[in-house]
Amino acid sequence: MPRERTNDLLLMATVLLVIWTSFELLFTRIWDNWLPIVPSLLGYAAEGLLLLMVCIVIFHPEIGRKHLIERLKNPLNKSLLVFMVFILFSMFVNNVPFAQGVFGVRAIFQFLILFFILLTLDIPAKWVKNLFHLILGLGIMQAVIGIFQIILKIPLPLRNTEQRRSISIGEEIRAFGLMDSSNTLGGYLVGILLLLAIYVFVFRQELNRKQLLIYGGIGLILLVGLGLTFSRQAFLALIGCFGLIGLIFRKNKAFRIMLYTAIGLFVVFVAGYALALIFFEGFAQRNLYTLDLSKNYRYLIVLSGLLVFTFSPVFGVGPGMFGSNAAFVFQSKFHQFMHEDLPSTMTTVDNNALYVLVEYGVVGVVLLALIAVAVLKVVGKMTVSSVAEHRWVGLFIIAFSVAWVLMGLLSTAWENHQIALFFWLFLGIAMNWYKRKETEE
Repeated sequence: MPRERTNDLLLMATVLLVIWTSFELLFTRIWDNWLPIVPSLLGYAAEGLLLLMVCIVIFHPEIGRKHLIERLKNPLNKSLLVFMVFILFSMFVNNVPFAQGVFGVRAIFQFLILFFILLTLDIPAKWVKNLFHLILGLGIMQAVIGIFQIILKIPLPLRNTEQRRSISIGEEIRAFGLMDSSNTLGGYLVGILLLLAIYVFVFRQELNRKQLLIYGGIGLILLVGLGLTFSRQAFLALIGCFGLIGLIFRKNKAFRIMLYTAIGLFVVFVAGYALALIFFEGFAQRNLYTLDLSKNYRYLIVLSGLLVFTFSPVFGVGPGMFGSNAAFVFQSKFHQFMHEDLPSTMTTVDNNALYVLVEYGVVGVVLLALIAVAVLKVVGKMTVSSVAEHRWVGLFIIAFSVAWVLMGLLSTAWENHQIALFFWLFLGIAMNWYKRKETEE
């Protein structure tokens, strides 16, 4: 098959991956009571597509084979390799079963394969803009569905009726779109809002009044959908992201807009929070659970995690041994140290930062920080590029990384497919363009 046609097919497969990931989790639940094996198969459809793409890349005579090593070279390889060597060392030291360790690492690096695939392709700026508008459409669809879920008072699909605390708005009735939880939808909409805001910010000189109004209307719909998720960490992550970036680059007049936006969103958050407490009994009840530390599962998880952390603070207890889904699937021995008041329905530690600290230790956290520094070093150069598309993607990765980290302090955002995809997808595009520019120079 000619290289151009193969390149187009791989770009099309990437688009399919983005579409599938935006609704796959809820869709697989439809089959739970009919054909038990179907949810498992559909749940790994994204991985199956990625493996097919890998095979095409490796065996194609012009894209892969003898060209592959050269195409995969990038500034992140060294830091990624060092971390992977540390993981193998940690698995050996902690006697972690190989399958359990691999699944534990997958929780963080689940779309690393996509990142490397994108390095081998020719990615036109027009394709990225078309992908951006597709993502906007998916975001609008999810937000609108979420709005109607509130209007029709459709409860979250997480637990059965007997296990629910109360069927009321703000508690069990929260916008979740076609996803598994309201927090997942909240993080997903945060990513799209950042992508949209930075697009308008970078291309504002090229957009006419009609386009600005359309994008403004889309942003409003996404913001309403985000608000109706009642996801506090998602909204605060959006505010923190705008505020931090605006504060760091406040000397630049254009960046100060982000700081002012953060202040405005914080006012909206405080006002909306207060009104929700007054008018939504379920939301008020949910906040009572949060303030009661004996019932606040996030607080109880932190206590459990810090206890396990003391067993091996330097190298951690090993990937997949404490907080990731792998620890629950393989019934890790460290679960005996989980607080007895935690809900029996919990199947993961709802705090990514905590489980990373416990599983990888201080050394692992430092090595992950080195990867983050390498990423920021590259995309930082792109933010001052003369090419508007490069500035847009570079600024988005920085902004989304901040929001992603903040969300991971209170949720499982780092391992949610719908949220994690944004980081690896646009990082792959950024690194592809960065390498191409370096080659041209």
